[in-house]
Amino acid sequence: MENITLVKGFYEAFNIPSKPMLDRVLADDWVDIPLASGQGPGRDGMKAALDGFLASFPDFHVKNEDFIADGDKVVVRSTITATQHGVFAGVPATGKALKIMAIDIHKICNGRVLQTWHVEDWLSALFQIGAMPPKL
Repeated sequence: MENITLVKGFYEAFNIPSKPMLDRVLADDWVDIPLASGQGPGRDGMKAALDGFLASFPDFHVKNEDFIADGDKVVVRSTITATQHGVFAGVPATGKALKIMAIDIHKICNGRVLQTWHVEDWLSALFQIGAMPPKL
């Protein structure tokens, strides 16, 4: 339960938003796998990515749907909702809402998140904002 509480702080950092929250939950040598396009490594890279998300999606929100904890790992299934009000992936602001799924695996060490592996369905987001044709 302690590890789940820690990991919840990671998502709160996006929802509040709060860069200091990232400092509290992520280890100094935290590793994000894979890095987003243009994202730098570590906590500072995630802080810059947070700025980028908020510039594109000021109402960016992560709702955690499920947590599974086993040993030093916590798996989280989440739903991300947002409205595109800024450029995203080269696509000008559309004002369209999106809803996508994310799955993350966080490794905990010494009371901090040491590594995060993640998959977000950004392809669906591109369809929802009209950047991709409705049929492939």
